[in-house]
Amino acid sequence: MPNRLTRAGTLVYALVTVFVGGKAVWMIGVDVVWDGNRLWAAVLLELVAVATCALFAAATVSRRPLYGDGDHLLTQYGWIVLLSLTALALLVVAVSGLENFGVWPISPAVLVPFGVNRLERAYFEGVEETRRAAAAARAEER
Repeated sequence: MPNRLTRAGTLVYALVTVFVGGKAVWMIGVDVVWDGNRLWAAVLLELVAVATCALFAAATVSRRPLYGDGDHLLTQYGWIVLLSLTALALLVVAVSGLENFGVWPISPAVLVPFGVNRLERAYFEGVEETRRAAAAARAEER
């Protein structure tokens, strides 16, 4: 299996980047949170959203998965950073009580690298199986 994302995997990563980036922009416009005594929580959640967006953007541009068998730094540690950012966001929401300032789509984004990795493995296994079947058919014709 190559250490690069397929076009479909890159598209999924790009969509997550857009959704998380949109969430970061939306969070800036929520006036209720920025005026209260929970400013620290709003700032932390904004930083988590921006860092998650940057992580997915880097993976999208470089076409490197955030989870996999590769030796690239993003592939080795990207999923750990993503899990840590998600855990931090959930902790901040739980401690601060900002229910209206939820962590969607930051929380589901943690599942994307694992799902994309699983789908791409299945794709490459199917390609390899097709090649073996075609090679066996050619050998049988001779």
